[in-house]
Amino acid sequence: MTKVYYVDVAVPSNKKKRERNKNHTVFDGNRVFKVKKLTELKDATEVFIDSLFPQIYEDVLELLEKGVRIYALRNLRVVKIFRNENGVGKSDENDAMILAKIPKVYFKELALKEMKLLRLILVYEKCVKWRKIIQQWTKFYPLEPLEGCVKGLRSIRDRYGRKIIEEVMKNENYVTVYRIVCEGLGLKDSVIVAILTVKLPLNWRFSRLKGLLGLVPMLCRGKNHRYNHKLRAHLTRLAMAIYTLKKRQHKYLDDLKGLSFNKTFYVLQLRILRTLKKAWQQQRQLLLAGEQ
Repeated sequence: MTKVYYVDVAVPSNKKKRERNKNHTVFDGNRVFKVKKLTELKDATEVFIDSLFPQIYEDVLELLEKGVRIYALRNLRVVKIFRNENGVGKSDENDAMILAKIPKVYFKELALKEMKLLRLILVYEKCVKWRKIIQQWTKFYPLEPLEGCVKGLRSIRDRYGRKIIEEVMKNENYVTVYRIVCEGLGLKDSVIVAILTVKLPLNWRFSRLKGLLGLVPMLCRGKNHRYNHKLRAHLTRLAMAIYTLKKRQHKYLDDLKGLSFNKTFYVLQLRILRTLKKAWQQQRQLLLAGEQ
């Protein structure tokens, strides 16, 4: 018997509270109730969620391993559209019920191998974050245990970085884009390119991708403009790695001589993003040609 649940995933917007448990709102077609973890939906065969946050990766993985089919909404703006069409206000309960009215085409089915890859990326990002924090501590407290932690985290980071590249190379959804981008950037391999290939919604218009990464001029930003700081940090590190190749006359920098560092760096980030977008378009053309 099919048992379907629609879940308004709860993750606090306040960074200090994100690690705390907050109840998710669930609609089963008849009633609305709360759960702390998605794994409490023990009889589920299909689960539709409005958002996929790192805080629920483990729950999603556990359900997928049990054979539960999980669908994530492609664009949160769809909830607002259906909310307005049905004349209901914004609330966790209403949003859970609205998910039941949204056609399946607006959702993306999550795959087990994709979620495992996202978990690898999450661990890698945490290692990068904590290594940076401890490195800052060592500047004020140059203690041997702290220096050992830095080396240990670097080793773990590099190990997970290699795993991410291996998984991307085995994934038919990402390998073509990854190889095209690495070749275009003059890199043999790059964990940052792998992460951007996986996490960037490259099917978006280029202007939307720029907005997602905060690469729009200040005058064009709305008062409440937000961008994805983690993805921007990955792009910044990649741009800096390429910028350091200046002595080798990298092709991305040939026509940028004479510009200020800030201008050069901004243009470089745009060119990397455009390379990712074009690689995705090439992959799509190859897939369409193979279907004919």
